[in-house]
Amino acid sequence: MRILVVDDEPRLLDAYRICLEKQASVDSELDSLADALFGAEKNAVESTGKEFSVDYVDQGEAAVSAVNVAVAQGKPYAVLFLDMRMPPGIDGRETARQIRLLDANINIVIVTGYSDHSPLDVAQVAGPQDKLYYLAKPFETEEIKTLANSLAAKWTMEDELKQAHQALSEKMAELESSHLELAASEARCRHIALHDQLTRLPNRLAFQQCLSAALADKQQDVAVLFVDLDRFKLVNDTLGHSAGDELVSTLGAGMTKLLPEGGLLARLGGDEFGIVLPGEISTSAIALGDRLKSLCAEPYDLFGTKVHVGASIGIALRGSTNADGSELLRRADLALYAAKQNGRNCCKLFEATMDESARKRGEIDTRLRKALDENALTLAYQPIVDPATEESIGYEALLRWHDPVHGTISPSIFVPVAEETGLITRLGEWVVRQALADCATWPSGFVSINLSTRHFQSPKLTDFVCDEAARAGVPHDRIQLEITETALFDDAALAAKILVDLRKVGIRIALDDFGTGYSSLVNLKDFDIDCIKIDQSFVATLGADRQSSAIVNSVTSLARALGLRVVAEGVESELQVQTLRMVGCELMQGYFYSEAMHAQDLPFQSQQKSAEAALARSSRAAA
Repeated sequence: MRILVVDDEPRLLDAYRICLEKQASVDSELDSLADALFGAEKNAVESTGKEFSVDYVDQGEAAVSAVNVAVAQGKPYAVLFLDMRMPPGIDGRETARQIRLLDANINIVIVTGYSDHSPLDVAQVAGPQDKLYYLAKPFETEEIKTLANSLAAKWTMEDELKQAHQALSEKMAELESSHLELAASEARCRHIALHDQLTRLPNRLAFQQCLSAALADKQQDVAVLFVDLDRFKLVNDTLGHSAGDELVSTLGAGMTKLLPEGGLLARLGGDEFGIVLPGEISTSAIALGDRLKSLCAEPYDLFGTKVHVGASIGIALRGSTNADGSELLRRADLALYAAKQNGRNCCKLFEATMDESARKRGEIDTRLRKALDENALTLAYQPIVDPATEESIGYEALLRWHDPVHGTISPSIFVPVAEETGLITRLGEWVVRQALADCATWPSGFVSINLSTRHFQSPKLTDFVCDEAARAGVPHDRIQLEITETALFDDAALAAKILVDLRKVGIRIALDDFGTGYSSLVNLKDFDIDCIKIDQSFVATLGADRQSSAIVNSVTSLARALGLRVVAEGVESELQVQTLRMVGCELMQGYFYSEAMHAQDLPFQSQQKSAEAALARSSRAAA
């Protein structure tokens, strides 16, 4: 600890030396005594003194110079004992003023027997008050010792606090920089995930999110328009895909200019566009459709060739029917189909006469209830494969229905009917019961069971699954339940509680169709899940679409960071397998490895079945 003493009287400088250097000598003697008395425990003996490095000067100019050098070397003084009268040089007030300008942290002790300058006068140039002290001459040695020790300790604590503040500020700046980088990275990923690479328009995912947000307001009308270009395939076939891309981009830009405020135009894929108009009545939606039809009917110059395409447009309104998103899209699609059937290049508004599905839904509901009563449904299982070993570690249960009258009916048809009529929970319970019964006969592997939103949100779900697992004799760690993002965000608080209850009993949770709903990378931290399943729509274009590759890579990286497993769905080619492995995807599922099979036909890694599976994969890859 460094101390500077400034006094023009040699006898006073000697007094300081005796006082301060004697203190250091006493400290040394105390240390030696402690060493002799206590040996290895001497560190427990604390000295009340400080060991000082003391410099002595007799003029103010010399003191200013010493402080300047000390600060420049990074070895500042902690305490300055300063005389006020030091002829013929500058006095103590001026010395203190100059030193304070050089070192804001030094503790200045004014030592004087005169009253040439008042404390207020000195404080105005040498403050602040908490770093300025006074000692009257003549002084006692104990006063010097006490001040030296106290002010040295104070200076040390202030210096440590300053360093801590500086370190904290640097850390805060570092964290802020990391936060900004993360926010920018997420914004880029979100932009990629929500926009079409060719047209820069919102994509299908953004379209679905916009529609969901618009429908959340139950009081406003919502219109959906589907626009499908006519004769677009002819453009691609005759002029090439570059010409087709140019036409799509040009028409996308033109449609954007016609869009009313608050509307959203998205490229849904290929030559298909979708529009969401919140608050639009039928007349304005139809008027927009007519303007879009006229725009698309104009001739366009593509690489020196004029082309005419036109567009078929289907419109659906929520209006007083309070239809949900899927129903509104279905109606718009039916209206688009009617426009095409009407000779193309026209605009059609959905009408009830277009929809025969109401009668069919009633019939499906009746026959589905009968099938449940008669146990006429079946399950098929598609293996979930570890590509490193090509072994099946689990099997996803897929519901199948072959009706005696209508033949095989797709789940995409009868599951929405079951959800609409309230039959979905009973249907889901049958699937859980049958899947666990089948799993009990397997020598290895877990069973993965899809749950509807309504079934997942049942307050008795955990007890039901546990009871059925006990009845079938299946350990909880061999059960995985698959839910969609809709099931999470319909009621986030309830979903979080149900997930915690399921995970407490050892049941695994997979988030299905990741990327097609309300995906937010940040939201994954809020829910207790084990696995995410990347939707096959992203896997299908791997290697050909940079956007899909970027999304899969981002999702996989984040999942690894969060300790989640990743399953890629819809894997159908060797290129997809290799691309997914490169980004760290550890599990895969799709026709490349196996189609869905009956429980008795599943491969459980016998040598014969492994050879047959390898042969089948080779054949599929060659095809």
